[in-house]
Amino acid sequence: MNDKIKVFALGGLDEKGKNLLIVEINDNIFVFDCGLKYPHKSIPGVDALIPNFDYLKENKNRVKAYIITHGHDDKMGGLPYVYREVPAPIVTTQFTAGIIEMFSKKVGIDNKYKFILIDGHEFLTISGYRFHFTQVTHSIPFSFACSVETSQGNIIYTSDMIIDYNNLAPSFKFSTKNFLHNEGKEALMLLSDSTNAHLKGSCSPRYMITPHVKEIFENSTGRIFAALYGQNMMNFYELITLAEKTNKTVVFAQKDATPVMSKLYQDICCSKIPAKIKYEQLENISRIRDKDVLVLLLGEGSTLFENIISFVNGGFSSKSIDFTSDDTFILNCPAVPTNEVLGTEALDEVYKTGCKVINFSRKVIYSMHACEEDIKTLITFFNPKYYVPISGSFTNMMTNAKIALNLDKKYNYSNILVPDNGMVINCENGICKIDYKNLIPTSNVMIDGKDIGNVGNNVIEERNRLSNDGVVIMGITISSKTQEIVAGPDVQMRGFVFLKDSENILHTIIDLFLDQIRVYLTGYTDEVSVEDKIIDRVTRYIRRETGKNPVIIPAILDIDK
Repeated sequence: MNDKIKVFALGGLDEKGKNLLIVEINDNIFVFDCGLKYPHKSIPGVDALIPNFDYLKENKNRVKAYIITHGHDDKMGGLPYVYREVPAPIVTTQFTAGIIEMFSKKVGIDNKYKFILIDGHEFLTISGYRFHFTQVTHSIPFSFACSVETSQGNIIYTSDMIIDYNNLAPSFKFSTKNFLHNEGKEALMLLSDSTNAHLKGSCSPRYMITPHVKEIFENSTGRIFAALYGQNMMNFYELITLAEKTNKTVVFAQKDATPVMSKLYQDICCSKIPAKIKYEQLENISRIRDKDVLVLLLGEGSTLFENIISFVNGGFSSKSIDFTSDDTFILNCPAVPTNEVLGTEALDEVYKTGCKVINFSRKVIYSMHACEEDIKTLITFFNPKYYVPISGSFTNMMTNAKIALNLDKKYNYSNILVPDNGMVINCENGICKIDYKNLIPTSNVMIDGKDIGNVGNNVIEERNRLSNDGVVIMGITISSKTQEIVAGPDVQMRGFVFLKDSENILHTIIDLFLDQIRVYLTGYTDEVSVEDKIIDRVTRYIRRETGKNPVIIPAILDIDK
C-alpha cells in the first residue's frame, strides 16, 4: 500500500452545482468534473459562480486529466474558465465533448481542447493509473461513472446516476453487466451523489413523463405546448418519441433550437431519427391541424421562465398565438430555490392563456438522481471500505450518510466520511481520515460577462444599493485658473425619490455640493478629497432625511486640466 492518496472537493459539497472533485495520487492530480452554479438574486449582474481553482493553478504541472462525466453545466460549466489557465487532457464521451465546445462558444471562450474520447465500457491508463468507465442512466445521454485503481483499493465516483432496467435508448442505458467491474479488488472508497437522498424508493420509473402525458398526446383535439429544461434530454426524448407515435409535427419555439436539438436527437441520442418526425417553424403553426402540433419551449434556469413569459405574451412570433381551452400547456420545469419567484410568475402567465395547464413538481416527476433504494444498491454492490456522500445540500449529504449507517452492515461514524469543500481526506495504508485543520482555500469565483473573478463584494454591494435605493449623480464644470463655476450644477436622481415631491431634498443636495466645490476652488483640497467629502456629506444628509442609501456619483469637470 504505497500510494499516498488525497481526496477533496473545491466545490459541490453543501451546495447545488459547482461540482469539482480532486483525487490526488502521489504527485498526480485527477479532476473529476468541473461545474458551475447560478447565483442567487442577491448577487445582481453575475452570470455564474465557479469554484476557486487557485489550488489547480498552483499545481498546474501535476494536473494529469479532467474527467467530465456528462454534459450538464453543474459538471462541465466551469471547465472553459479553468482549462484556459490550467490545461490538461479531457477524458469524456464524444457527446459531452460536443456539449463542452458548444458551451464554450456560448460564453465566448475559444479554448483549443485536447479530448481523450471514451465510449461505454472500457479501461484507460492515465499517468500510469488504470481507470474504468461505465455508462449509466441519467437525464442526459452518454453519462458515465468511473473508478481508479490504487494500491489501497479502488476509488469509485458514481457522479449523477440512477439504477434503471427499462428498455431505454442505447445512449441512456445503464450498463448492468459491466458496471465498474472491480476484478476482485476491494473498493477503498465510494463517492455517491446526495441530491435525491431524501426521496424514498427508487428513482426509476418516476423520472418518466410519458405515463402522465401519453393520453393527452393520443386524445387531445388541441395543440400541445411543453416547456422543459433543455438539458433534461431524457424527457425531451420521451416527448419526441410520443410525437412520432401520434404523428405530430414538432415546432421549436426558438428558431435556433431547431437545428441544434434535432441534430442531437438524430446523430447522438438515437443514432437515427424516426422518419415520421417533422419539424416546422413557429410562424407556420396555423398551417397544421391543431391536434397534430407539439410546440417545445426550451431553456435553462431563469432563462426558461423568462422565455415562457415572453412566449405566452406573443414575444416569439410575428403572428400572435391565440390559445384556446382545447390547448394543453405542459410545464416540466420545477423551479429551484434561486428562481422560485420567476417560476411562479411564469406559471401565472400560462394560466392566463386559458389552456389546460399541467404543472409537474419534483414530487411527481423525479430528477434523475439516486434515491434511497438506488443508494442502498450502490453501497451493497461495491461494499466499499469507506463511504463518502457528495453533491448536494448538507442536509441531503447527512441523509445519504444515514442510509449507509442504517444498512446494518459494517458502516459507522468512523468509515462514513462527510467532508465540506476544502476538507482533505487523507488515505494511507488503507486508513482514510478527514484533516479538519489543514483546509484547502475554497470560495465562489464570480463570472460577470467575460470578466472572471474581478467582481468583488464591494461591486455587488453597490449593485444592490442601486437596485434598492437608486443613484444620485451630481455634475459641474469649473475653471481652476479663474476659480469660477463655468456651468452647473446639475443633479440627477434615478430610483431614489420622486423629484416633484422632494424638491427640498434636491435643493439641499445642491447646496451641499456647491459648498464643497467652493472649498475646492480655493485650493485647500485636491479633487479626490473633495469628491470623498461630497459623497460623505450628501450620504449622511440623505440617510437622515429618508433612511435610504443611494449611490452618490460626483462628476467634476475642470476645463483647465
